[in-house]
Amino acid sequence: MQMRKVFCYILLALLAFNASAQSELTLPFMRDIFQSSYINPSITPEHTLSLGFPGNSVYGQFITNGFVINNIAEFRNDTMHVDPNKLLGELKDNNMLFVGQNVDIFHLRTKIRNGYYWFAIRQNLNATFNYPKDLIGLALQGNSAYAGSSLDFSNLKVDVSLYNEYSFGMMKEFPKWSFGGRISLLQGLSNVRFDPEVLNIEIDTAMYGHYGHADAKLYTAGIPRNSAGDPSIDHVDDMNWITNYFTNFKNKGFALSGGVTYKYDDRTRLSFSFYDLGFINWKDSVQTYTLKGETDFNGLDMVAEWLYGGSVDVDSILQAMEDDFDRDTIYSSYRTWLHPKFNLTASYDLARRTSLGFSFTGVYNSKFYPALTFGLQQGIGRWFNIIATASLNQRSFNNLGFGFMIKPGPTQIFIVADNLYPAINPLYTTNANFRFGMNWVFGRVKQPEGMPYR
Repeated sequence: MQMRKVFCYILLALLAFNASAQSELTLPFMRDIFQSSYINPSITPEHTLSLGFPGNSVYGQFITNGFVINNIAEFRNDTMHVDPNKLLGELKDNNMLFVGQNVDIFHLRTKIRNGYYWFAIRQNLNATFNYPKDLIGLALQGNSAYAGSSLDFSNLKVDVSLYNEYSFGMMKEFPKWSFGGRISLLQGLSNVRFDPEVLNIEIDTAMYGHYGHADAKLYTAGIPRNSAGDPSIDHVDDMNWITNYFTNFKNKGFALSGGVTYKYDDRTRLSFSFYDLGFINWKDSVQTYTLKGETDFNGLDMVAEWLYGGSVDVDSILQAMEDDFDRDTIYSSYRTWLHPKFNLTASYDLARRTSLGFSFTGVYNSKFYPALTFGLQQGIGRWFNIIATASLNQRSFNNLGFGFMIKPGPTQIFIVADNLYPAINPLYTTNANFRFGMNWVFGRVKQPEGMPYR
């Protein structure tokens, strides 16, 4: 029974990808909006007061570094068909799928003398799926293609986290330098994490039978359960459960962010920042399932059965394997780490309202993922800013970003996207993200300047 729970939790984690963090590439150049302070706390704001209410900023992101849809699919009679051989040719030995989102709930930033102080709350969802090429190959090609082989699936990893972030930040400005930082209290809500030490399958050359060897743990916390302790969402619409869920601070964590900006002259700025350096300790509603041992089984060609309309009795297959493994349920705390990021930015003001910038960003998520971005920003009048960016990111060069900010009265409305190409041709997309929102801003630090006279 425990093994069926393991598969159930992995399925829940994979389904989370259908809901809706990696580095944001365009936002660092938009110094006028509060949300850029999450990336670089040393940014000098344009206004003395910024205020945001629930839902004032929403951000979503999707990244895959395994394949491009256009390279693995073809259309026949207006229907898209995936070519298995092309798919396997596109995949690397290790691949990643990432989905993330965050929603601002509240923020307040104000200027006091030569410093800025702020408090903010936002909710984050991060979901990462690392998968080996041989896992997809085994599902598509069946046992015979791997007869006599030993397949290592130890890098098959799933990590899904939902948490709230309560941040206290400050920035101090000096003639040539500005320093900023923030400390965040993290409120863990739910987590599912699968990170095996050993997960191997050997396929013999005679009967194509499978020999499995596993030493793995599945960590779970904050998952809705019924009275029997099994995963269930039947009671999640109960107001008492919802109130207890969102006011539970037993799964606590902390994160640090910092930045420094150097003003070489009135036109040139250099800045460096790091953020999301932290962890969450999961202590409440924790269950850890261990799976350790060896088993023999005939294999399961689920893809073929599904394609030909057959039925698969998964329960009977799992039941036949259960007794070969040592299983245990542990109710002890565990820790997960955020994906730390950094940003190095240089900008030069070509004119009073025209700025050229360059940034090198990176994020660590099982491995290091860098990105390079060029940006050109133009102010128009006293109430409108627009920026265009071009980035090298996630195995693709055609990442053309866009952002604009409009300020009618005290409202500041903005839209940011690092890659516009998904809206033009989604079949060539390896990454997509967007951010939109509205802030209330009051009191300018410096009076706005119009376009320069020619």
